[in-house]
Amino acid sequence: MSVEDKTLVSEAEIRDALAGLDGWEYDAGKKELRRVWKFEKFVPTMAFVRKLTRVMDSNNHHSDIHLDSRNKTLTVTVTTHSENAVTRADLDFAEAVNASE
Repeated sequence: MSVEDKTLVSEAEIRDALAGLDGWEYDAGKKELRRVWKFEKFVPTMAFVRKLTRVMDSNNHHSDIHLDSRNKTLTVTVTTHSENAVTRADLDFAEAVNASE
């Protein structure tokens, strides 16, 4: 299990990182990264959630997951709560999620 790097990152660093992270957005007001996936059916959505939990465990970084069954969307938000900010760990997590797809 990896150790989280809770180094704070600037908004400029976040924007630079997001340029290479398809699908992720930064919400400056909430100080979090967000990505939304749309699925056609429930079973593939849950399979993806299982994959996400493996990424979370291997990165020792656990995000918030919101499943909207009506709109068939899965939203993942990530921030470092102890820092009330986006840190290197959050960017590393987003990179790991994208690499796992």
